[in-house]
Amino acid sequence: MRTFLLSITFLIISAYLIWSYQSFFEADSFKLFFFDVGQGDSALIITPGGQTILIDGGPDRKVLRALGEALPFWRRKIDLLVITHAHDDHISGLVEVSRRYQINNVLYNNLNFETPVLSALIETFKDNKIHLTKAVPKMILKFDNGCLLSVLAAADGIQKDENDYSVVTMFDCLNKKVLLTGDAGVPIENYLLANQADLKADILKVAHHGSLSASSQDFLLAVKPKVAVISVGANNKFGHPAPLTLEKLRSLPVDIYLTAKVGTVKFLANYKSIILFKQSDKK
Repeated sequence: MRTFLLSITFLIISAYLIWSYQSFFEADSFKLFFFDVGQGDSALIITPGGQTILIDGGPDRKVLRALGEALPFWRRKIDLLVITHAHDDHISGLVEVSRRYQINNVLYNNLNFETPVLSALIETFKDNKIHLTKAVPKMILKFDNGCLLSVLAAADGIQKDENDYSVVTMFDCLNKKVLLTGDAGVPIENYLLANQADLKADILKVAHHGSLSASSQDFLLAVKPKVAVISVGANNKFGHPAPLTLEKLRSLPVDIYLTAKVGTVKFLANYKSIILFKQSDKK
């Protein structure tokens, strides 16, 4: 009887592992998650071959639960971590992530701020001997299946607004493009427009939680997104997203999703389409 029960248990575990493996690696699609982390930013890309790109980590430990739901239990590796900029609402959750996940490489711009959270994060990077790479405009990072992550902006020198140090990237995979803007403001948008950057994207992560400091009309018209996602906390003290930003987005033929309303926003994308995982309004 004991041998029979062990055999059944083994078969169940094997079937679960096979299902997990097949659902995680989808060779003709990539997965994209904009995590619901409250008033902050965190997104995850899973390439067709299963490589993982984490962009920011939100304001607290909520990102750990989000990663646990997005990745199978046996996947404890982040191939690339992108720190758009060093504000707490983008990096606080990364302290625990860097302690619990193997991070192969970190892409950053300016980490010269002196904050307790940033100090703790840099210390964990040192303890775990995590490799850091300084972002440079026009840098291209290659992933499986011909997928690319291109750095469009990583401002150098002294910026009036710390948000404008944000690393702006474009993920290009299976003929679909995702523009990830951090908190970059209008000065960075104008820089990209002046340099005739190819900004057209299927999905736009709206900069700075939809605040007035970003998302100029000219920029949005250059991007022409089909989908716009705003990572934002409910009833936040900043009044994000700004009504004017929402008005500009609504003037375009674009689907708009706020994490404060629908929770984590999840997409499955391939050559043919971008599929939104079933969403339900948050209670």
